[in-house]
Amino acid sequence: MKRKYIASLLCVCLLLCNLSMIQGKRAQAGKVYLTSKAVTIIKGQYAFIGLKGTNSKVKWRVAGGNIKIHETNKNSGKTCKYCYIKAVHTGTGTLKCIVNNRILKCKVNVLSKSAFIGDFSDDAGEVYLDIFKSGKKYVAFYSQFRLAKLDWLEGTVKNGILTLNGRDSADNPVTVTLSCKDNKRIFTFKKTTWEYFTQGSTIELKKCKGKEGYEKALHGFGLYYNSYI
Repeated sequence: MKRKYIASLLCVCLLLCNLSMIQGKRAQAGKVYLTSKAVTIIKGQYAFIGLKGTNSKVKWRVAGGNIKIHETNKNSGKTCKYCYIKAVHTGTGTLKCIVNNRILKCKVNVLSKSAFIGDFSDDAGEVYLDIFKSGKKYVAFYSQFRLAKLDWLEGTVKNGILTLNGRDSADNPVTVTLSCKDNKRIFTFKKTTWEYFTQGSTIELKKCKGKEGYEKALHGFGLYYNSYI
């Protein structure tokens, strides 16, 4: 009886361990995701999609002829995994990330032109603003080299002005606007308590062309893309 009891106890313990391992693997697998499920960019420009939650080897693929892969970091053991894609034709495409026998997808919408969608920078190349369309809203990421960054500013266009709301690094609310003036974009801090900026201050930006936006993004890589990876 004693031996049967011990054997039964061991079986129960083994079953519980297996269940725990399975649940742990499922939980770990559920954390693997792309930083964007959908992005909108204009023809000739670049988009960045990161992969989080795994050190496994990955493969990047594109479906459709409207986008192509420009550069990737897919090495095993790297916590920073990403893919740059370039928009070559207007229309839609799909970026696929194959990891651990799973296929993660990001839908890409390529537009011919837009007043606000795209990459923007100042003349000194120290300020970088990336804006894309997310459903009916616009989403923006702002970085200023070696100074500050703003992640996931979200808003809409009204009377020709894009108003974006979000939170700064101190988790305080911030409101900014982007308006058009000839070929320039006027970036204005409408509401902020951030020490780096004064309320009402403006920065003149211009839209980057082609690879220029990609290169400026790399210039501020350590600051800007930490929000993705």
